[in-house]
Amino acid sequence: MSETEFDVPGEVDGAHVPSLFERSPVLIVWLFAFALALVMAFVVSSNGSFSDAGFDPYSFGEMGKSIAEGNGFEGFGSLITRRAPLYPILIGGVFFVSGDSTRLMLFVHCLLFAGTAALACDLGRRHFNPRTGVIAGLLCALHPLLIRYVPSLHLETFLTFLVTLMIWCTYRFWQRPTVINGALVGITAGAAALTKAVVLLYPVVFIVAFLLTIRAARRRGESTLTPWRAMIVMLVALGLTITPWTVRNYRSTDHFVLISTGASDAFLRGFIFSRVEYVTLQEPPYTAAENESNAYFERLAEEAGTVWQQDDYETDQILNEEAKRRLLNEPVQVARKTVVGLFAFWYQLTSLANSLLVLAAAVVAWALAIIGWRRARRESLAVWPFLLPVFYLNIVLALLLALGRYSAPILPALLIVSAYGVDTLLARWWPRDA
Repeated sequence: MSETEFDVPGEVDGAHVPSLFERSPVLIVWLFAFALALVMAFVVSSNGSFSDAGFDPYSFGEMGKSIAEGNGFEGFGSLITRRAPLYPILIGGVFFVSGDSTRLMLFVHCLLFAGTAALACDLGRRHFNPRTGVIAGLLCALHPLLIRYVPSLHLETFLTFLVTLMIWCTYRFWQRPTVINGALVGITAGAAALTKAVVLLYPVVFIVAFLLTIRAARRRGESTLTPWRAMIVMLVALGLTITPWTVRNYRSTDHFVLISTGASDAFLRGFIFSRVEYVTLQEPPYTAAENESNAYFERLAEEAGTVWQQDDYETDQILNEEAKRRLLNEPVQVARKTVVGLFAFWYQLTSLANSLLVLAAAVVAWALAIIGWRRARRESLAVWPFLLPVFYLNIVLALLLALGRYSAPILPALLIVSAYGVDTLLARWWPRDA
């Protein structure tokens, strides 16, 4: 028998047979992330001990229980105290099916966490190469900030999935700016904004960036049409997605509130959370800074002749006036807290140990992303669809209140570019065609 008659592993008649990993990298990444999340949720930390302030510090579970029992948001304020509605509605739906089972809700978190890793994998493989996709998915699955919220009723796991899905849709729109893809961007962005309102303006920012790419292409002599109808549909879909909640807010308060109040609340808290003792974790920000902020707001309400949080809309108006006063009269302090917030966004958590771990992960991610960006630039591959949401959320929250957990939703986008940096380093001793 000649040498050529022997079967070579991975080959049929001399042709390479792709492995399961090569044929289904997104599925493999999803399974790995799902298994890891299950272990985290039901073995390592079934009571949310690894997350900020415990299992359900913001009463999302209680809100979900109220919804499941048919009482809606009764007892949680006319504007549900600065919260957006979609996450408690999700919990309410799960509780309605399961009978107040937090274990089933954690199982849903595991599915969402795995979905985030799979979306990052798909984006990485589509835009760069299959190995980058796998690396991006694994980086998401193993990132300490992303997995720490799986075993608790924090909204970060749900929000991170929705933001990553929105970025996946904007990528599809960038590749094919059709009306359907525009509608998908609007719907997913609306869902993300109904989970945390700070996402609301991102489609507008994306459209501006997209128009700039069209302008640059025309300067290079390329014939490029502007998909005005698709972009209008995107904004219309966004508006229609949030409109039911806006109508509900108006009926509840007799005032126009798009999604939620809280911008002034966050802006004013930022002055306190950005002080040296809190950003250096000499004092615990999630307790000491929070208590100091609450005392500050209680004093403002007392000076206005009312009680803080007695009425959501009234409280918001009082804080709006104070925010305007400080914005106009204390520009240096506003600038200081914004600059500090640009960095605190990447690490400020409940303890020094947790903060240092997340800070180290952020530094490594950015270092690898810079390597990936430099290679992408040499190869004329755009990275702005991934980095734009990162800069958007970082800057917006630095202007308001920047805490470490707020960076979770855009970490998958950053890690996709980081993965390309890892692929660049691996290519030196493990080339893809080896």
